Amino acid sequence: MTPVRVAEHSRQHDEPRSERGTATVELTVVALGLLVFAAGLIGIGRLTDTRTALAGVAREAARAAADAQSATQAIRLGQDAARQTASGYGLDSARLQVMIDPQGFARGGTLLVVASYRVRLGDLPTLRLLPGEVTLTARQLEPIDPFRSRTVP
Repeated sequence: MTPVRVAEHSRQHDEPRSERGTATVELTVVALGLLVFAAGLIGIGRLTDTRTALAGVAREAARAAADAQSATQAIRLGQDAARQTASGYGLDSARLQVMIDPQGFARGGTLLVVASYRVRLGDLPTLRLLPGEVTLTARQLEPIDPFRSRTVP
């Protein structure tokens, strides 16, 4: 009976040895999953914040441009308002592009402003599950007051 006990005893020692290190592997996999999940949430937060800020930029640029006296002044005022608003939201002006279309610039017309912003996501540890950069776009169509006064030359 002694050999049987030795065999059972050695089997008890072999099982824990074969599972040695599995807790470390499991912890690594779970930690990596949580890291990617947290980075994904941060990326979604960046996109949401930027989308809100970009809508504000387009809105303020369109309002400023619609109050201008001429189409060229509308473009200049709209670009200035867009830069100031973007700065207030903490957006990088180098990644911001604002297009003001003066085609409908007349009494009772409409003015279109399209603002685009490149959001960087490449610095997040997402194992390349998210793209490195996403471009968001906001559009604002602003009516021009049909009863505004003309400028006196």
